[in-house]
Amino acid sequence: MGKIFGTDGVRGVVGEKITEKFVYDLAKSVGGYLNKYNQKSKVLVCHDTRTSAPMIEKAVCRGLNEFGIDVVCGGVVPTPAVHYLTKLHNFSMAVMITASHNPHEFNGLKLITNEGYKFSAEQEDEITMIYDNISAQYYSESAGKTVYDESLKYDWAECLIKLVDDDFTGLKIALDCANGANFYLAPYVFKKLGAQVVAINDTNNGELINKDCGSTHLEPLSKLTPEKGCVLGFAFDGDADRMNAVLADGTPISGEELLFLCCMFLYKKNKLTNNKIITPYVTNCGIDESLKKFSIEVVRCDVGGKSIQRKMLEQNISYGAEDNGHIVWGDYNKCSDGLLTALFLTKLYKEEKYKDILKDLKLFEQLKITVPITEEQKGKYNNGAINTELEELKSTLKKNERIITRVSGTEPIIRVVVEGEDTSVIAEIGKKVENLIKSL
Repeated sequence: MGKIFGTDGVRGVVGEKITEKFVYDLAKSVGGYLNKYNQKSKVLVCHDTRTSAPMIEKAVCRGLNEFGIDVVCGGVVPTPAVHYLTKLHNFSMAVMITASHNPHEFNGLKLITNEGYKFSAEQEDEITMIYDNISAQYYSESAGKTVYDESLKYDWAECLIKLVDDDFTGLKIALDCANGANFYLAPYVFKKLGAQVVAINDTNNGELINKDCGSTHLEPLSKLTPEKGCVLGFAFDGDADRMNAVLADGTPISGEELLFLCCMFLYKKNKLTNNKIITPYVTNCGIDESLKKFSIEVVRCDVGGKSIQRKMLEQNISYGAEDNGHIVWGDYNKCSDGLLTALFLTKLYKEEKYKDILKDLKLFEQLKITVPITEEQKGKYNNGAINTELEELKSTLKKNERIITRVSGTEPIIRVVVEGEDTSVIAEIGKKVENLIKSL
């Protein structure tokens, strides 16, 4: 079949790439993989609120059961909770059914190891090979069973409450749950910690997941937070591994500011292992310059959670983050965690003023552009069709100016980042890059 997995599992439009047969065959391949390595204890299967989730869950369970794998279905559970629960309860692995921040018509699968990490690219490649030759490999003569246990998510809630170890009484917090996987747990945990919660988009209506709400649409939260007199507002994406925030007056906290605040939270508590952080190469280079003051080294990696995870493990680093709201607290969980980030930011808010911390953050100007493309154009780009022209344009750049272009691993777009010190200059450069890509 060729490449199945993207930068974060499998994702696509339901009825097109994500069909019942495809999911069933992929689940059998995962079962074959577990049988090959004799890891067939039990698998945790959870999902976000999308209406396609029951169909996909059924296909996953059927495929795994057919290969002798027992399944525990946990219902609607945030992705970070699934990472934690997989290790806590000794599951052989987990399958999270979600398309993260994508619209309702998308869905997908994220595979999680028994240690609570994302499956590596090498593991995904091996599953792809089994998928292409599934009929005769690693079959089990005895069928597995499926049981349901929707109480598991409370183990994660109790873990969060213990980690925060604080009292939020007197704090009024706004939450936008994106009608996604955090629709119940986020308000529940904040209330358990004593906060007064004002929540919107806190239903399990999967048809509305991410629809003009959540971490990629902060407008409703920016309006709600000052209207209701909240001190902070937090917005999650569909599977809650991502979070973006606004201040009391509704002003959004940028991704770079969020990254910096969380970094300083750990630094001030002396919990920044080796005084290093991990962030992708697309993150604003002003982060590097700003952290030098604290002797914090910034280590760069490729875009995506798997790249951050691998680099954190390789270099024994406890903190990794992207500038889009994905924050990995390595000492507490193995993936980016929106709710944990919101809780720690609330704790930081009680201890110190954000504005005082952010005085040490100096960023370069950055322009971000997304250019829609077709599969044919994606192939041309990946084959280097515009490399020469791009390199010529890059050769004209001055100090502290750079151009980054990459095909999204989750959407049919090319992402462009232009960075520099002069807003008008980077706008002009950005237009040239956009026109160049459109010429495909």
